Amino acid sequence: MRYSRLFVVLSLCLWLTSIASAGSVTGVFQGRIVQLPKANSRVKWLYVQGKNGAIRRANIAKAVVEYDDDYPAGKRRKRAADSLGQAIEVRVTAEQDVVNNGDWQATNVLILAPRANAKPEKKHGDAPTPSLAKKQLSGWK
Repeated sequence: MRYSRLFVVLSLCLWLTSIASAGSVTGVFQGRIVQLPKANSRVKWLYVQGKNGAIRRANIAKAVVEYDDDYPAGKRRKRAADSLGQAIEVRVTAEQDVVNNGDWQATNVLILAPRANAKPEKKHGDAPTPSLAKKQLSGWK
């Protein structure tokens, strides 16, 4: 009786361990897109760089791409996937495929923010512009 109870407990533990290890791991990572998927490829790899500099790639072939509620309405496109581009900030929810090299298979891509302006905004201050300063200095001769 004692051995049969021990056998049942060990079998149950072994069965639960095998179920837990056979599943996939779900993860969420956020950052800016550094490389887009190739258009002709069956596997569409999206490379995302986080704030710590780490780059993760996820297959977005079967992912749902959508906009965050705070994304500006004027910059939205009909298909959210068309807005994916370099330097766009995204949050990716993906499952890590433990069977196939641990690759991330995205289930959802949330577009958080549009591309930051490449040109810094001009600050209007009391300082003269360089061309005006040169004209003023040339008059002092």
